[in-house]
Amino acid sequence: MTISLVQKRISQLVLVALVSFMAACAPEDTKDVEADFSGTWACNETTSNPAGTTNFTVNIKKDGSSGNSYKISNFYNLGYSHEALVTISSSSVSLSSQTIGSGNSAYSASGSGTVSSSTKFSMSYKMDDGSGAADNCNATFTKN
Repeated sequence: MTISLVQKRISQLVLVALVSFMAACAPEDTKDVEADFSGTWACNETTSNPAGTTNFTVNIKKDGSSGNSYKISNFYNLGYSHEALVTISSSSVSLSSQTIGSGNSAYSASGSGTVSSSTKFSMSYKMDDGSGAADNCNATFTKN
């Protein structure tokens, strides 16, 4: 039994179509790539106690213990030797309850926020120095 030229061509087309279909169905590599938020950022902070708005610069660097853990130095404009540990994902930022500073310059801090892009996020947080009048803050961070 011989295969005609037409049957051979049809078989080839079916094979090409089948291979193309199988390639289209192959799973895609869908790794989420997190942005690196390390760098120098401008902070526009509004405070309740005392009421006002302040603009200052912070540095953000990876903490190293986790892919989305960062340290923000000069948080709350306390100076570059004081750091807040935050978790930043593609959509949110979290400041778990922690003490920033020491001695008479120690603050209990906690808060959370929303990431707008790899160059901008906003946070609401509470800073309490133990005096009985906590400071409720809202800040927008923009990467320089």
